[in-house]
Amino acid sequence: MPHASRWAGAPAVGRSRRPTAGRRTWRRRSRRAQVSAVAVVLGLLLVVTFIANYLATTLPNTMGQNDLQHELAVENQVAQLSATMQAAALANAVGAQVTQPVSLGSQGTPPFAGPDAGYLTALSSVANTTGNYPQSGLNFTLLGPTTYLPPTGGPAGGIATGCTTTSTSITCSGTAAVVYNFTGALGNQPAYSLTFSGGGSARVNFSTSGSTITVTPSATTLLVLNILGSNDTVTVTVATVPENILIFGNYDTLRMTGSASPSTQTNVVVVGNHDTVTTTALSGTNTIVASVYGSSDAVNPGTLSGTNKFGVYFNGFNPSVVSASCPVDNLSSSDTVAQPSGGSGTFAVTYNNTVYSGSGTNGVWSVSYRIPTPFACPFTTTVEVPFTPTGAAGFVVHLENTYAPAAEVAYDQGAVVYAQPGGLPIFIVSPPITLAHGVLTLFVPWFTNRVPGDSGTGTADVSLRLLSTTSFTVPANGYALLTGSQLTFSVVSQYAAAWYAFFHSTSNPFSSYVTCTGSANVCTAMYNPGGAAPLGTVTVTIPVSAITTLNVLTAVYSVSVL
Repeated sequence: MPHASRWAGAPAVGRSRRPTAGRRTWRRRSRRAQVSAVAVVLGLLLVVTFIANYLATTLPNTMGQNDLQHELAVENQVAQLSATMQAAALANAVGAQVTQPVSLGSQGTPPFAGPDAGYLTALSSVANTTGNYPQSGLNFTLLGPTTYLPPTGGPAGGIATGCTTTSTSITCSGTAAVVYNFTGALGNQPAYSLTFSGGGSARVNFSTSGSTITVTPSATTLLVLNILGSNDTVTVTVATVPENILIFGNYDTLRMTGSASPSTQTNVVVVGNHDTVTTTALSGTNTIVASVYGSSDAVNPGTLSGTNKFGVYFNGFNPSVVSASCPVDNLSSSDTVAQPSGGSGTFAVTYNNTVYSGSGTNGVWSVSYRIPTPFACPFTTTVEVPFTPTGAAGFVVHLENTYAPAAEVAYDQGAVVYAQPGGLPIFIVSPPITLAHGVLTLFVPWFTNRVPGDSGTGTADVSLRLLSTTSFTVPANGYALLTGSQLTFSVVSQYAAAWYAFFHSTSNPFSSYVTCTGSANVCTAMYNPGGAAPLGTVTVTIPVSAITTLNVLTAVYSVSVL
């Protein structure tokens, strides 16, 4: 069978055979590729897991620490600026330049996180800024040095109802109502007379020198008599109603006479040198009190019959050396006094800066110096000086933290404040205001211009120049605090809660003197940063009775940010 034998032993059509060794090699390579792919995937998963864990945990922790370290750095920088400003003012270093770098940005962690930015702006509560913001201030009244203001005459003429008048006289027969000025021409020495017979009142001024003046009131004439001039001789009849007589000048003589029995005393004030007060034939129950200011003055009570009383007070007084207390020296040691020449009346002498001792109708008076007791001087006016500086100084650094709560560090009118959302602002550096042992000390800084702003992640150089300082202590140099008054200082701030908490602390001597006003419970509410906090006014009102000494230092700065 040729056909069968032809195909015998031939391979079947369509069948092939791969060598066994080649098949095994291919299988091994396929498995290695699978293992490599799995390893790559696992490696990538590990990398992704590490990065995710770093971004979720390590990076926030690191950046949070960076933000907190940045806050501490800014706190230290602003506190350093505060201390340097006050030191320059205390040294009165006018013109000094004070510069402090302030870090706006925190430290970053490249390449995953850059630094958190910050920005510096003026406080909205600070005076001398744009906008109608309320101002902080300090207010109290000083009693300045006394000034000597002697009385002066007025223009001739006046009112003399129901009386007859001439250029040198007034005569009233009915109830008088007199307010009148007599003014003598220079070199003219007229004789003046006042006569009242119907009661009423008379207030009369004489501006003349070298004249004789005779005043005869009725028993019930209310008399106020002022004599301004030198070398005048004045004779007055005492009445049964109060009389008040002032003689101001040198070498003047006042004579009082009469037998009336007044229900109240006649008051006499004599200011000048070489003046004389004397009485003639005084009887009844007269009471005369004479206060004599000057040197080389003399008082002679004459005969004090009946129950007459005569009291004289000698007071050293030198108008060229006016001070807050009087007498100012020992001038009254040159004054002389005579004992009553007889009668059963009472005579008493008081020397406010000398002591006279003696007895008998012609006693010998010895003199010894005594420190004067303060009392009111005649014709001295104490100047009241209201001290009302307004203005304040401040700026705030806003820290826009990404990994820590946002925060603010502010220089607020001498204090350094730290504030975060949802919490009460606190002082890092307390206000430069102290009260201890009756001594109140205040440092009041002002800025003349609004603080320029700056922002970013760099450093802002806050530069200030001290323009002027004012320093004073009360009491000193004739100045004192007005008795019965109050010293008030107010602080208008978006950090009112920090100021109120500071002054209101039970350990603070200001705790009983502080009040706080403002909207939205600004004095106690949690802080809302970013400038959205409402302003509050913290006011401290201290009675002068609680203060023995006041020390105030004010400083004015110009400010720029580079």
